[in-house]
Amino acid sequence: MRVFQGKAGDMVALTNILPPLRKMKSRRLRTRLQALILLAAVPSALSIVYFGIDSYQVEVDRNSAETRRITSQLVATQHGLIADTESFLRKLSLSEAVQDPTDQKCGAFLPQVLQLSHIYQNLGAPRWDGELLCNALPLREPVNVSDRPYFRRAMDKEVFSVGTFQTDRATGLTSVNFAHPIIPEGQKDPIGAVVAVLGLDWWSTHLMRETLPEGAVATITDRESRIVAVHPPDPTALGQSLVGHGRLAGGTVVSDGAVVEGEDGVRRVVSRRILFEDGEGQPIQVSLGLPVEEALKQARMTVFWRLLALCSLVAIFSGLALRMLEKQVLQPLGALNRAIQGFEKGKVDEQLFDQKGARISDFENISNSFRRMSHARLTAETLEAERRRQLQALLQALPDTYFRLSNDGTILEYKASNEQELLMPPEMFLGRRVADILPVDALSLYEANVKRFRETNEAVTWEYQLEINAVQIDFEARLQAIPGSNEMVLVVRNISEVKRAREKILLQARTDFLTRLPNRASLTAETEAASFAARELGQALVLMFVDLDGLKKVNDRMGHATGDGLLKLVAQRLRSCLSDTDFVARHAGDEFVILLRGETALERADKVSQRVLNTMQRPFEIGGEKISIAASIGIAHSPTDASTPQALLSAADQAMYLAKGEGGGRIRYYTPEIGNRNAHRLRMLDDLHRALEFDEFDLHYQPIINLQTGQVVLAEALLRWNHPEFGLLTPDRFLPFAEEAGLMVELGDTGLRRACRDLTDFRDRFGTGFQICVNHSPTELSAREHGHGLDWARYIKENTPHDASILIEITEAALLDPTPFTLASLKAFRESGIEVALDDFGAGYSSLIYFLNNEFDYLKIDREFAQNAPESVRATGLCETILGLSQRLGSKAIAEGIEREAQLRFFQQRGCTLGQGFLFSKALSKDDFMALPQKIELVTA
Repeated sequence: MRVFQGKAGDMVALTNILPPLRKMKSRRLRTRLQALILLAAVPSALSIVYFGIDSYQVEVDRNSAETRRITSQLVATQHGLIADTESFLRKLSLSEAVQDPTDQKCGAFLPQVLQLSHIYQNLGAPRWDGELLCNALPLREPVNVSDRPYFRRAMDKEVFSVGTFQTDRATGLTSVNFAHPIIPEGQKDPIGAVVAVLGLDWWSTHLMRETLPEGAVATITDRESRIVAVHPPDPTALGQSLVGHGRLAGGTVVSDGAVVEGEDGVRRVVSRRILFEDGEGQPIQVSLGLPVEEALKQARMTVFWRLLALCSLVAIFSGLALRMLEKQVLQPLGALNRAIQGFEKGKVDEQLFDQKGARISDFENISNSFRRMSHARLTAETLEAERRRQLQALLQALPDTYFRLSNDGTILEYKASNEQELLMPPEMFLGRRVADILPVDALSLYEANVKRFRETNEAVTWEYQLEINAVQIDFEARLQAIPGSNEMVLVVRNISEVKRAREKILLQARTDFLTRLPNRASLTAETEAASFAARELGQALVLMFVDLDGLKKVNDRMGHATGDGLLKLVAQRLRSCLSDTDFVARHAGDEFVILLRGETALERADKVSQRVLNTMQRPFEIGGEKISIAASIGIAHSPTDASTPQALLSAADQAMYLAKGEGGGRIRYYTPEIGNRNAHRLRMLDDLHRALEFDEFDLHYQPIINLQTGQVVLAEALLRWNHPEFGLLTPDRFLPFAEEAGLMVELGDTGLRRACRDLTDFRDRFGTGFQICVNHSPTELSAREHGHGLDWARYIKENTPHDASILIEITEAALLDPTPFTLASLKAFRESGIEVALDDFGAGYSSLIYFLNNEFDYLKIDREFAQNAPESVRATGLCETILGLSQRLGSKAIAEGIEREAQLRFFQQRGCTLGQGFLFSKALSKDDFMALPQKIELVTA
């Protein structure tokens, strides 16, 4: 019983001791954990401080090196200037005029040299004893420079010498004197020296020309440390001691490479270099101070933010560790305490104990998670820093100007690609609002786009114009938000050149190169705008379509250069016919379009169109030649004739075609009948292309017989169109449309191929001497000149017997004004053995010159003469004349249009060889022609 009681007492004692022990361990664990965290943070903090100090020193060293580099550059530049002076004086000492300073030539020569130099204040040539007898400037009193160290050094050591800063006795200016000994050829000792005087303003001017960083201070001091030149310019500092120049030295003399704080509160790295030594060997120094405040401030801020970040991480980690201690260590201890208490009562909660105890292993997982998180964060910070550096480099490389703005538009930072494009000096931008800088017009655009930017929260772009230095400059601005802040970036680009190029391209795109009138693109835009305005105002819009009559003939006869010159003159005349409110453009080729606008447009249409017609009929003079043309004008107006700009142009075009079809030189207004006719024309044009594709054309043949024997010896091939809707069409029904569509060559080639193919069958039926006559129109000849279609002479030679089986028939119109190609084609036919017939002789502009220059195998007497003979005395006389002419020229005559027996007897009696007409047969299909007898019975003469 005592044993049990003893054990129970021990258990009770243990239970009473555990809670205080747990609290004590809890406090000690917390303290130790906190101490461990702080201890772990100390190396990091020391590293941050160390590297901060190191980066601080690196910035100081970098700026020191930069200061020494620039100082050395300044010294090198000044040395170059001194070297130039030495070279100048050496050459001057060799001049004959200064070889004897006592000679009057010297006194006349040096002023001339001084006038040629913009560097030196004075030039002189003292002799060996220092007396200045030769001087560029007049001397107010005698001057002796023998006491000057620079002169003595030049004379004694016979070298180029530089003096200290002094008051020049000849000019009265504070200056630096340079001397070079004068040693005439053949002598050993100098007889004097040539001296150049440089004023202090020369040194200051060259110092100011040096490109120094912003905030830099530079001085040149003499042997007594007095300032003789300073940058930035400070007239009050000249002559003062460098020790008193507060911006550079802060009132003290400092060593080279030291960092000092000037009286202006700016810390600078100071560097000194000896520029040269004067005549007494005393140094003349260059001093330079570069500001390092920003670099040092950045280094301090870097240390501060890194320490702050470390403290934050320590605090976070400490909290997590203490919480982890609470959950993963102290709570399991509590569970153990409760388990002991339960065990005392005979109960043990194993499940609760295991759950609490299992959590102890989670500490390692949390540590690993924190480690991964910290690594990811540091990586992200490194990438972000790199991205910022790349972005900064990109912004610096861009040729644009950009501003970083606060939410209210205050300029926080800027970068100007060209400071000449800024409204004011750059340093005046910072801290000011954009709205306080821009002029009224540009400000209104800025505020409107800022409002749009805030409403949409998207980047906005606009263009504006500023007058800078009396020059108008166009800019493009783009405003965009900076992600992650309430700041904005405004990027500005000079687009003046781009805009001028764009306007030039637009002008060229809308202007006809030849006439300088607006072209078709400009016409389209102008017609649409004028049509809209006319509808809004309830006014009429008149459109005139002007087509020149005869321009093609001018091009053919006189060349395209003359035709181009004619078009330029036409454009000038058209402008002179119109008022300021009207518009004229070149539509295409020889087509022009005029727009009449305003309330009186419809009333003015008659007068303006007649004025245009009259001015086109007046002769044009080009290259000493007078050229006459005419014009066909079609007129339409909206809204009566058309409701859209395209329809209006089409209506005027249709009216113009009517005027041109009536012979040209006319004015026609659009009517519905013209529209219907044009619709038919357009259909026929479309159908012609389809007809060629589907081979809807065929040849009909009209026999030509021997009027003495009745033998069928020839057949004239006549083209027919088997139209699917209109039936069989004769040439007069479709050839005008074919000519307009440019299909005459294709139709002619179709007829020639068919005739060559049918020739064999006809010869089998009517004999080997049978011939087919194929028409060759002037339009075809003109088109073939440009390489279109078949070479008829070659094709006939290759596809028919070589015995003049195919006869080529041309009209007088082809010879009215023949081109070299026309004459060459006739010659090619003759050389290939192909016979040629002149059609409709006597009905056109018959000229005996035709026969002087060309040979014709057949003359076809026009049907009008044949049908009026023998009743008409005049027709009879003309027919007899043509028959006599053909006999004398060795040509065969063919009488066309014989429809009555009296006509047949008339031509038989007068010895006409051949004839054709309805008296014998109309034009027949090939099959019907093959059914004709070889001889047709004729009435006897």
